[in-house]
Amino acid sequence: MPRLLLPPLAFCILFATPAAARAQASTALHSPPRAPLSGEVTDVVMKGKSVEVRFRNTGVQSAAIVGELQVRTEDDSLLLALPLVELRVVKAGAEEKLRVPMPALPRGRYVLYAVVSYGGDTLTAAQAALEIR
Repeated sequence: MPRLLLPPLAFCILFATPAAARAQASTALHSPPRAPLSGEVTDVVMKGKSVEVRFRNTGVQSAAIVGELQVRTEDDSLLLALPLVELRVVKAGAEEKLRVPMPALPRGRYVLYAVVSYGGDTLTAAQAALEIR
């Protein structure tokens, strides 16, 4: 009985697909995996009439960040949300100081939450207590 010789599967796929698809597949196969993004909000402090938030990129590649400052009452009701940063690129290992002017608040106790998205799987946040007398 005659033997049927088939080319290897990779050979069939390579020559059966259009050139553009082969180029994409080649790029996907030979591209190094991207390192996961990571970062953290390290501090939230009042500086005069503004709030300063420090974000540190703890990863090995640049991260584009966006975030907001939430002002909540003691019962965790959201009083207001202020844009902290619209879009800023933070280099790997760098720390960024973000400032937002604090609006006048009535007397009382509040909790400030600085929430930052750095493009990773999770958000990072930090909180600080604020009392207006």
